[in-house]
Amino acid sequence: MTQRRVFTAILLLSLSFGLSSCASGPPPTEAKFLYVALGASDATGVGAFPLTRGYVYLIRNSIEKFEPKLSLLNLGVPGERIGPIKETVRVAVLQVGLKPNLVTLWTGANDLIAGDDPQKFQADLRFILQNLRKSTPGLIVIANLPDLTKLPRFRDQPSAVVTIDRVRAFNKAIAQEAAAVNVPVVDLFEQPLADKLVSDLDGFHPNNEGHREIALLFLEVILPKLKGR
Repeated sequence: MTQRRVFTAILLLSLSFGLSSCASGPPPTEAKFLYVALGASDATGVGAFPLTRGYVYLIRNSIEKFEPKLSLLNLGVPGERIGPIKETVRVAVLQVGLKPNLVTLWTGANDLIAGDDPQKFQADLRFILQNLRKSTPGLIVIANLPDLTKLPRFRDQPSAVVTIDRVRAFNKAIAQEAAAVNVPVVDLFEQPLADKLVSDLDGFHPNNEGHREIALLFLEVILPKLKGR
């Protein structure tokens, strides 16, 4: 059995029975309000101490104040690129039939750093956003990429594939696909990227303050739309 088939089988079982260790609150099938987070290590809280001070959990905590029966299904995986996220959406939405009230997505950094083609990234992102839009009734919010070249990691060790032109190309793909399905974009690119927001451990992931700032930017988009339902 291939690695992808193993992943698919595990995800199907986890989602079908509500046993996933990445879930908090009522089982997804019983939740009054289901929040699904998609992404990579940032979504899991890497860079924050403890991990539950990551931006996804801070978003959850804020929404719980007026949606007490909220269930969080955090499907972020460290190191994840757009291909596996596409597979996650295919399984969770198209096969299992999850209908989240809120989906947050932050992706692209790992693909850019790996040297992947922005056009291939855009095609996979199109699949994700179009199928989420067709299959789920809730709010979908995506973030673009900050200027990765300003991170301490790439200032100290420049990479031939981590350039401002490639960041702009990935962000253009995000903007185009989000606009095509009326998904709001959290504009991280335009935010000042101060070192005080970045983990000292790797010069890449957001620290506690960085995660808090990201959560606030997401919430500036999310809360008015949820409260205005």
